[in-house]
Amino acid sequence: MKKRIRKMLLKKYAAVVLSGTLTILLLYFVDWMFGYGITNINTLFPFTITTQAEKILMITLAASFLIPDLIHWITGNQPGRELER
Repeated sequence: MKKRIRKMLLKKYAAVVLSGTLTILLLYFVDWMFGYGITNINTLFPFTITTQAEKILMITLAASFLIPDLIHWITGNQPGRELER
């Protein structure tokens, strides 16, 4: 059971990293295609998350995404799914 849960979590995070990488590459490609240059994203990035509320929200979202998976990784089991039947 532990092995299956860990394999599933690794697949999940591999998909997240792959889709994130492809999204960033798409942003760079579109900026280059429309003539803004490759460094446009690097210029705009410091202005994305500026306020304290946005930073707290990002930390909360990241924690709610990572903490349950970390618990499942350590324990090796997931909650039951009896209600779906």
